[in-house]
Amino acid sequence: MKNNLTAIGIFILIFLISTSGCIQGGTIGNGNNMDNTTSSTNIIQGSTTGNGNNMDNTTSSTNIKEFKVVPATPETLKEFLNSLEDNYAYYGPYLGYRSGVKSPLSPTEETVMKDAVVSSTDVMDSEITIDRYSKTNVQVEGIDEGDILKTDGNYIYYSPEHQTIRYSPHSKYYLSKRSTYIIDALPPESAKIISNISKGGILYLYNNTLTIIDRPNGKILNYDISNPKNPKINWKMDINGSYTDSRLYNGKLYLVVSKYDENNIPFPIVWNGIKMDYNRYYLPMIPGHMFHNFDVTYIISSIEVEDGNINNTLAIVGSYNTEVYMSENNIYLAYYLQSNRDKLFMNFIKENLNKYFPEDRINLIKNILNSPYFSDEAKYMEVMRVLNNYLRTLPREESLNLMNTINKDYEYYIEENWEDLEKTGIVGIDLDSFEVKSGSVPGRLINRYSMDEYNNYLRVATTIGNYWEYRDKSTNNIYILDDNLEIVGKLTGIAKGERIYATRFMGNIAYMITYRETDPLFVINLTDPSNPEILGKLKIPGYSTYLHPIGDNKLIGIGKDDDGKLKVSLFDVENVSNPLEIDKYILPEYWSPALYNPHAFLWDKDNRILIIPANNHGYVFKIENNKITLKMDDKHKTRVLRSLYINNYLYILSDNEIHIINMDNWELINKIELQGEC
Repeated sequence: MKNNLTAIGIFILIFLISTSGCIQGGTIGNGNNMDNTTSSTNIIQGSTTGNGNNMDNTTSSTNIKEFKVVPATPETLKEFLNSLEDNYAYYGPYLGYRSGVKSPLSPTEETVMKDAVVSSTDVMDSEITIDRYSKTNVQVEGIDEGDILKTDGNYIYYSPEHQTIRYSPHSKYYLSKRSTYIIDALPPESAKIISNISKGGILYLYNNTLTIIDRPNGKILNYDISNPKNPKINWKMDINGSYTDSRLYNGKLYLVVSKYDENNIPFPIVWNGIKMDYNRYYLPMIPGHMFHNFDVTYIISSIEVEDGNINNTLAIVGSYNTEVYMSENNIYLAYYLQSNRDKLFMNFIKENLNKYFPEDRINLIKNILNSPYFSDEAKYMEVMRVLNNYLRTLPREESLNLMNTINKDYEYYIEENWEDLEKTGIVGIDLDSFEVKSGSVPGRLINRYSMDEYNNYLRVATTIGNYWEYRDKSTNNIYILDDNLEIVGKLTGIAKGERIYATRFMGNIAYMITYRETDPLFVINLTDPSNPEILGKLKIPGYSTYLHPIGDNKLIGIGKDDDGKLKVSLFDVENVSNPLEIDKYILPEYWSPALYNPHAFLWDKDNRILIIPANNHGYVFKIENNKITLKMDDKHKTRVLRSLYINNYLYILSDNEIHIINMDNWELINKIELQGEC
């Protein structure tokens, strides 16, 4: 697809050829001249226009050089809301803030029996020694992430995504129902379901409690599972918004909830009985060349897992496409900031007026740009009208030459201001104090694995230039930010014309996968935060979307080959200047949840076993002696979603069944049917 620079020339050329005669000058207020503006606003292909108020706002004033968030005040809040579309509403100030609020709770016996359906089968005390069991594959070791599967080695807690339930034993009709099964996992030969909680969703296991985040019903429920065959509810609360993300660390559930209303930014916000005063409600301030696309309010809170007590809460206005990353010190929210292409073009014209136009047109354009009465959208339309009218006054050859000069100069201007084309705003929240800091980096993140905190530095990997508009110009970068989220080092211009598909930070090394026609693996040295550098790279067909370290200077990559088939790659990165793909395995599959959800990826480092789900298969690989070997293809009736291990037994779970495999001889020793009656 042609970029918008070429589109300028194409449109003006068509416009000139199709228009006979010349229009001399023209006044801004003339209605007939304004009719000509309708076409001229499309000269820059892909330029985004909307309500004028979106561009003319105090929080986007030209004196703001970088993105930041600030505590709201009555004045800044009013200005911020006025900067949104006219149908946004202002509801008045908050009354205050209070912490230590207990969530609404009514753990009556009736509620418990409704939420927990207990099997009549007694739970047998297991005398089997548990030597090891797997945990959820998380980004930061020690910080748990919610998933549909959890285990403590004795019991498995599983909430299938789309389970099919029969209405009755004799009925042929089924429905999809979400619930959470508690399975007595040992001994594996007689493993069985001992309890079924009628709520399902995202699970957390902590001490003797099970937390279920029930997204469809907007609830968080916490159960006492000290007796797994008879779970009892401890506490519950309303999500009171849309669930965005969460983590569990040191006994606290860190919850991110969003509130979206296309007609307004909600203020004040009351969340589970808590009201936030102005200094707990944060507003974004952005440079003038960025669009004001903030339409979501995020509520971040920390909750005691064992009793549901809410410790801290604050609200931040942001945009819907937000990535959440959490380290041992901070929660980070990163959201995309789109540049205002109209404003960029006007800045370009303003800087080059003397180069292109006679004095009368220069004065006219200056009057438009400096007018306090026009929104940026109106200014853009008027400038384009003046530009088109001026081109019509010139002889055809001179007009085309000027048009060509403007095209080339604007392309150079975009390259010179490449890092201003798009940005990612980053908000950091201290886990203990909930103090807020903010900063930004050029470009866009692909996912949360594009962020990593190490030795008080935040490392961020981005791509500048979207695939369709800047296919040949896109660049990839790593930015290093200090504890105040100020950029202190950067490595830019990596793999021009490609975009990031995967990133993995490991201490002082970053591994980056970019792709267009081949899959370069870059090894990047981050030892000196002020001077990151590329150590080596490898180009191979296909690409990887997830990288996982397995020790011995080896990485596993999950991705696709050039034909779109699922590919498992084994990389040797011992020689950082010469990384190698030492083996690969192509599966007869085109999709796996492990491509984009690391929770579906299981690595057993003791046995060197890798499990990848794909459709209704659980593919089990052995990785040793630099070779990838398929050990077993475990086929299920429905989609395989997850897997885990306890001791030397492998449990592979699909929507409606669990297969238990002895890894000593690779025999299937037990099947547990999850399908039941309503």
